[in-house]
Amino acid sequence: MEIVSKRHPYKFYFTLLLLNLGFLFFSIFFFISEEVNAHAFGFIFIGMALVCNYIFFKNSPKIIVNEKGIQIGKKQYDWSDSLEIEITGKGIGFLHFYYEATKILFKNQDVVCIYDVYYANSPEIKSFINQVVINKSETFQFKKIRLEKKNLSFENLKTFKGHPVFSFTGIMMWGLILFVIFVPSKNPKSQELVPILVVCAFCLFWLLLNSWMTHYFQISNKYFIVKNHYFFWIKKVYLLEDIREIVYDQQIRQPNALRIITKDFDNSRFLAGTLRDKHWLEMRAVLRNKKIKVRNECI
Repeated sequence: MEIVSKRHPYKFYFTLLLLNLGFLFFSIFFFISEEVNAHAFGFIFIGMALVCNYIFFKNSPKIIVNEKGIQIGKKQYDWSDSLEIEITGKGIGFLHFYYEATKILFKNQDVVCIYDVYYANSPEIKSFINQVVINKSETFQFKKIRLEKKNLSFENLKTFKGHPVFSFTGIMMWGLILFVIFVPSKNPKSQELVPILVVCAFCLFWLLLNSWMTHYFQISNKYFIVKNHYFFWIKKVYLLEDIREIVYDQQIRQPNALRIITKDFDNSRFLAGTLRDKHWLEMRAVLRNKKIKVRNECI
């Protein structure tokens, strides 16, 4: 059997498209500018776009795995030459951010990183390596874990959440929205249609952006539930027995997040800016009591 990697349509191609559009916008802005030496900045942004594309594709080469070995781009490695395999963990990716990755160390000291964020079928690749290479299984089966859709109204739930308004994320969100609404309102020109539309658009953008950072969590004897303070319709339910690992995760200039890695090696990340350190530590204790592995990388 052979599995070929597939780059993720959103996390790879759509992200790269947005970056290229941003570089293109700034380059056009400088090219049409009449300022002295402005055109030079236009060429700089074009160069930055080329470098960005190069880094993205370099960090996501084509991967082929089978029973004998793994091919990364043009390099071929045999599994018999591998010294160590970390199926889950962090690897340094684009702009030196740490991403979830599978790391493989070979006898020639080459280190191969397979970044989850770049590949749509990374769970299948990880499952293959785990079953065939690590556990020496003669057969490979990949079954995607489905989220539960049950009514949990009768479950005894323990909730871990902060305040949606008086937490740091809530204060940043509502404080800026109130500032943008009330301070410019003292200017008579702000009562015109265009300024009103600009203020409304900015407030909506800021509300949606920060609301996505306000997830909170519930745990019962059987389930792990993810909800959101503002997007009340969000409800993701995981069976505890389907969870392989939970990661307390953080990226630069983002609130703390919780990443759920299921036993099929799929993973989802939920920003939770309203939770305080005491909530995270209490939740870790509850999860460990339920035999769930917790990797703490930020608290």
